[in-house]
Amino acid sequence: HGLQVKVNHLSNPDVEQGLVFNQNPDAGTRVEKHTLVVIDVSTGKKQVTIPNVVGQNQIDAVKALTQQGLESRVVEVNSNESAGTVTGQSPAANVVVVEGTQVRINVSSGPKQVSVPAVISLPYEQAAAELEQAGFKVSRNDVASDQAQGIVTDQNPKGGTSANKGSSVSLSVSKGPTTSAVPDVTTQEASVAQATLAGAGFKVRTVSEDTSDPSLDGIVISQDPTGGSQEKPKTVVTLFVGRLVQSTTTTTTTPTTTTP
Repeated sequence: HGLQVKVNHLSNPDVEQGLVFNQNPDAGTRVEKHTLVVIDVSTGKKQVTIPNVVGQNQIDAVKALTQQGLESRVVEVNSNESAGTVTGQSPAANVVVVEGTQVRINVSSGPKQVSVPAVISLPYEQAAAELEQAGFKVSRNDVASDQAQGIVTDQNPKGGTSANKGSSVSLSVSKGPTTSAVPDVTTQEASVAQATLAGAGFKVRTVSEDTSDPSLDGIVISQDPTGGSQEKPKTVVTLFVGRLVQSTTTTTTTPTTTTP
């Protein structure tokens, strides 16, 4: 027809790739020979490159995707990253997609909260194993306590509360009692009683107590502190030991002290 043609390849989300969606002059217009006719041919939807938004906060990440003509789908996930931080994206960064593609971004809601096991009164090794199995770290603090050595006497956070998975639980662990029970050595021979008390970590003082009962001669009649009482190591325990006399007389004492 003697016309000149110029083709523009332009993106058009509404027209299939390769089809003409516009021309100038319009069809049916009478023009002179050699007139330039411009036609716009669709390349389909615009192609864009997905930006890397991992590590950004949610607001900045959505803004960056929007500027590229992309849609965002925010999915909250548990993570050790700060709340609101993007931890992942799909499709990945630098992938070329058509404009309007939806990009999933995983946004941290903070670490997962889990229930803290109650471990008070358990041996430390068992307590630590239960806490680690539940996903916690364990710190130990040895303390003075009447509980047996190695027993957990306290914990922080308390059992049954919720805490971040991976956080630390502090355990107070008994170093063992600072006192011990005094053995009851009444009715024992003095030498046996002294050895028993010395073996338990106590000092011994003996006091003779006159008696007319032959069966009590050389036998511990009473003691102070009494058997079963809690005392510190090296406490002096006084033994009142029977000494046979023929007649009732005023009690006399002959103190001696032994060291364990």
